[in-house]
Amino acid sequence: MKFLFLAFALTLPIHAQAPGVPIFEQSRTGLRTEDLTISKQVEKLLGEGKLMSLEKIENSLKFPTPVPLNLPPTKSQNLTPTKIAKLAKESGYRIGWAYLCQNCDNWHVNLAGGYALTSDGVLGTCAHVIKMDGEKIRKGGLIAVDHSGKVFPVTTIIANDEKIDGALIKIDAKTKPLALNDQVHPGNAAFCLSRPLNQGQYFSQGIVNRFFWNDTKRGNNDSSLKAMGALKLNVSSRWAPGSSGSAVLDSCGNVIGHVALIGNMGNKKSKKDKDQETLITLHTATPARAMMTLTKQVK
Repeated sequence: MKFLFLAFALTLPIHAQAPGVPIFEQSRTGLRTEDLTISKQVEKLLGEGKLMSLEKIENSLKFPTPVPLNLPPTKSQNLTPTKIAKLAKESGYRIGWAYLCQNCDNWHVNLAGGYALTSDGVLGTCAHVIKMDGEKIRKGGLIAVDHSGKVFPVTTIIANDEKIDGALIKIDAKTKPLALNDQVHPGNAAFCLSRPLNQGQYFSQGIVNRFFWNDTKRGNNDSSLKAMGALKLNVSSRWAPGSSGSAVLDSCGNVIGHVALIGNMGNKKSKKDKDQETLITLHTATPARAMMTLTKQVK
């Protein structure tokens, strides 16, 4: 009987995924090829004059350009985790910088996450994802890359608020939008597809842990944009550096927040120890309510 079981096990397919499921190329060669493909597209866009100039980007970060927004309604139909993963992939973007630094002639690709909010190319992400390091960047631009690897230049910075760590940017593309949903409770499902520590297409499921204020100096109106800068969301979905700006989704595929921070908390074994023992890792997001408040500021 044991022999028959072993024989049966050895006849199973060697690939542990369903037919048609793409396998991410996580090898060093694969990642280098991916960066090279992005760099070549950026270089072409730069040569064609399609990238925003560094001067314009720097000015737009300080003084964004509001545009009308046509946000989709919140969805109420539950989806399977598999469909949520597919939706997150189709609506998700890698956002950030591709540039030549002051010290070499090699292209650097520094991207995090983002997500479509309208069908005409408005994307949401973190303010720190699009932040410009003028001392490092010699030439290049702010870009968004879709799940197929196609690069789109950012054409407009619509809103940028470092306190809520939220930004709205625009690309010239038809996009598959996600709705914002702030009607969320602790215990609700929370899904995230992101790229933690450059681990591509990493999908995780958790729950909403809590909402909390992290600053008492938020004014008298808890619905104001100023107050939203102090409102945060913890979930148990997994992420790490590189995930910033990626959408956190509910069971219907609505955005309930986006990745903002990760922090290890614990106690030092002694006063002399520099390192601390990690007791809990908090995954903190900018909640959808903050992004909804930001969108109202640009109408």
